[in-house]
Amino acid sequence: MEKKNFLIIGAGLITLAAIILVALLAPPKVPEGVNVITEKTEYKIGDIIKVKIENNLKKTICFSSCYPYYLEKKKEEWEGYSYVNCSNSDLVKDCIDSGQVKAFELVTPSIEQGLNRFAMSICIGCKVDETFREDQKFYSNEFEISE
Repeated sequence: MEKKNFLIIGAGLITLAAIILVALLAPPKVPEGVNVITEKTEYKIGDIIKVKIENNLKKTICFSSCYPYYLEKKKEEWEGYSYVNCSNSDLVKDCIDSGQVKAFELVTPSIEQGLNRFAMSICIGCKVDETFREDQKFYSNEFEISE
């Protein structure tokens, strides 16, 4: 009887150790979506803004050749700045595979002071040089612009 109890306890401990090992070795679950993150939360006009885009979707995402991003300002609601119509064909330009990251930099344009953010229109599963279509839109964190 003691040998039987010893075997049951031993099997239980081995099972528990296996469960703990699997939990520790399993990759952390990343929420599905696209993260758009600026390096800082405060900029002055003329500063360099560094933006990182993380694709946590299960498919490739692609951007427009005309406007890969838009800037928006916070009033009572979020409002887009006025953009000139693109004179070229709006095609798929750059893509990011699932699980990949892309980054870009731009000089802070002369825009309104206050809260701003990036709006990224994406095409899911598109191919370079196809006509761009907006499947979804993702937004960056908010950042402050001052003079």
